Amino acid sequence: MNVIIVASGPSARGFRPPDGLTVIAVNGAIDWLSRADYWFTLDPSPANIRRMKERRPGVHYCAAVPPETELPSGVVRFERVASDGPVPRDPRTPGEWLRRWGAVPGLSINPNTIHTGNSAYGALGLAYHLGAHKAALVGVDATSEDRIEGGTSGNLSHLPLLFASAMDQMDIVSCGRLTGVPQMSIAEGMAWLMI
Repeated sequence: MNVIIVASGPSARGFRPPDGLTVIAVNGAIDWLSRADYWFTLDPSPANIRRMKERRPGVHYCAAVPPETELPSGVVRFERVASDGPVPRDPRTPGEWLRRWGAVPGLSINPNTIHTGNSAYGALGLAYHLGAHKAALVGVDATSEDRIEGGTSGNLSHLPLLFASAMDQMDIVSCGRLTGVPQMSIAEGMAWLMI
């Protein structure tokens, strides 16, 4: 199995996933994406709780949220694994944001847990548990630009470190602006997934 992980960064604008590939929508990407097989979040925000209550037919909803978070019936829960991590020497570095977000590098090998750090990275953990060997990232841009459905993200400078930490467990390409992993255009990435 190979997957497309679709987040809401600006590079995903106008993206329509091809048939025959498994699609994991991250957070608000489910609002505008033409189709998805899975939806994933690490963020129990009111908007994501609403998305879990108002599910799209045929989409499997999954979340790795704190244990005190009540999930609607039918949503698959994973245990969210976070860490304080080492304190970086320079608090303005991506390593500092890795620590602040409680990010855990590498993908969890325990099928009941997902490492935290960002919902798109958590979706990569879901893909790993589903048995994916390759993942193409669309709209995982790690920028402060507006999301396609509106709103902005916090500091995402740690994402290149996180996704690079999973490269020995899965083949990953960015079809957007994420650094730290190989880059391909969307057309190249979709063709690569089908090989």
